[in-house]
Amino acid sequence: MAALQLDPELAKRLFFEGATVVILNVPEGTEFGIDYNTWDVGPRFRGVKMIPPGVHFLHYSSVRGASSRETGPRTGFFLSLQQRDLRVLRWNPTNEEVDLTPAAQEETEAMRANLQEMDKFLGPYPYETLKKWISLTNFINESVMKKLQPESGQICAFSEVLPVLAGKHTKDRAEQNLPPYDAECKSYAEGMARLPKMKLKAGTEIRFTELPKQMYPDGATPEEITRHSMDLSYALEKVINKRYSSQPHDLLAELQFAFICFLIGNVYDAFEHWKRLLNILCRSEDAIGKYQDLYTNLISVLYHQLNEIPADFFVDIVSQDNFLTSTLQVFFSYTCSAAVDRTLRKKAEKFKAHLTKKFKWDFEAEPDDCAPVVVELPEGVQVD
Repeated sequence: MAALQLDPELAKRLFFEGATVVILNVPEGTEFGIDYNTWDVGPRFRGVKMIPPGVHFLHYSSVRGASSRETGPRTGFFLSLQQRDLRVLRWNPTNEEVDLTPAAQEETEAMRANLQEMDKFLGPYPYETLKKWISLTNFINESVMKKLQPESGQICAFSEVLPVLAGKHTKDRAEQNLPPYDAECKSYAEGMARLPKMKLKAGTEIRFTELPKQMYPDGATPEEITRHSMDLSYALEKVINKRYSSQPHDLLAELQFAFICFLIGNVYDAFEHWKRLLNILCRSEDAIGKYQDLYTNLISVLYHQLNEIPADFFVDIVSQDNFLTSTLQVFFSYTCSAAVDRTLRKKAEKFKAHLTKKFKWDFEAEPDDCAPVVVELPEGVQVD
């Protein structure tokens, strides 16, 4: 990819005004990137300069041996950088990862004093993709970033898991009513059942907001269960009140955070969270009337996100159902209401037309899930 040619005076100003991330001892050949860009590390690499202030995602994949081109799973971390910020990090060869422990202040200041001599070892931030990065992350701020990122700071494509209970030895497995590893296995299901239960290693999980499994309040009548199962506003209010009561728009930051973790970090669980969160947002009819500014911005967020993914990505391989068309179909039906602000209604109509033209998605057919979840019969009426 050709680098954007900057005016020399502008480049000089960006060097002094932009942030710098120094990462020492990264092995040659490591796949390294920042935000929307990735490169192979050369022998002179020491980090990235001229980084604009804001939240950024740095990511890397270690190589399997000096002569190998095979890379390991992607790992990344978010940093919130200020103007003229300098972060000094190091590669940990034992764990094959960037050590996120901040350098001592004395070392950082010494590095700052020597920054011009370091210039030739620092790659310039790729400004040609900055606009796209901002469009995908404009709601993510430092506060939300700190809430969501793992305690370890590292976001790994493949979660690190540990067994819930010991099961390495025959005695351990016998105590859990599990047969020995070498016992004959008669089916795939039986083989899966023999595997020990696993849990995420503490501190490595992305701290997404826990979404409610029950969409209605305790003690709800059958009629209320039906209503809350079709209009998920009650569930959405629970999500907002849990974490974002003072700033509901930060829910869009979590949606963007999940999308970046999936799109760039290759974290599939983040995509599953993105889908579930989007489902609650789009199926909350009462909330659309209450949080109209939030939903106006949701359309902008989705517009930029869907530009990054092929149209057939959301189609289930087995059922051929498209999760996104059915979800957005409900959303568009809600935004047609006269109770919805005209600005939001018009924006939803334009977004619907854009998706129909670009992806050939049909939003006019009746959704499969329009059938009532629970039917409340009048007293004394029976069904044969």
